[in-house]
Amino acid sequence: MLHTTKRSLTKLIARTQAKYIVKQGLYKGIDTAAVIEITNQFKDHMYYKYHNMHHAYIRNAERVIRLGLTKSTGMRILDIGCGFGYFMHAASQYGHRTVGLDRGDPFFNAVTPLFGANRVVHQIEAGQPLPNIPGGPFNLITAFATCFDKAGVEGQWGPEQWEFFLQDLTRFMAPNCHLHIKFNQYAGEGTKTGRLCQPVPNDLMDYFHNLGATFVKRGMDIPDIQAALQRTDRNLQTV
Repeated sequence: MLHTTKRSLTKLIARTQAKYIVKQGLYKGIDTAAVIEITNQFKDHMYYKYHNMHHAYIRNAERVIRLGLTKSTGMRILDIGCGFGYFMHAASQYGHRTVGLDRGDPFFNAVTPLFGANRVVHQIEAGQPLPNIPGGPFNLITAFATCFDKAGVEGQWGPEQWEFFLQDLTRFMAPNCHLHIKFNQYAGEGTKTGRLCQPVPNDLMDYFHNLGATFVKRGMDIPDIQAALQRTDRNLQTV
């Protein structure tokens, strides 16, 4: 109960701080009228309902705060599934260098230039290597509300697919690279929603825990993902 209360208080503080920095002009350089004009051309698009600008400003400001990016500068950040570029823009306002990766989409293609997003266009597929990604090596790799892992639908990723993906991703990691992922809800044994949320099945939870992952609801952090992967590789070799 105490842990839950502390977590709720932390979230409330971050949300309050996020509203403040947005009000102070975190997104003042964005041509809001142009974004709205483009958005209105995509009312039938599957992502139209997610494009509430005020909500997106607050949510991504909160992400920047909770990842400690308002108290540091000069980090290289790779945002996987970067979408419209809200998070990357917010992080860049604190002196961080950001690169995004996402699939080609007319809606994204029209909006992301307005956020100054440096984006690699690529569709992530299980078992397939990533393309060349400039701007690394990266100190922080993020993925918010992942879709590439097919959570909850046919083809949902398991430990094998995540292992391939993360090992391939090491090509772009700086030493002590921090991995932060916020999952969409998976299906399978052990998963549950609500206050005692478990976003991934037991086998995948075990895999991530073996890498030293910590979870807060659907959010996962691995502070030094490259070292964790190397450590598990050595353990497998000694079995």
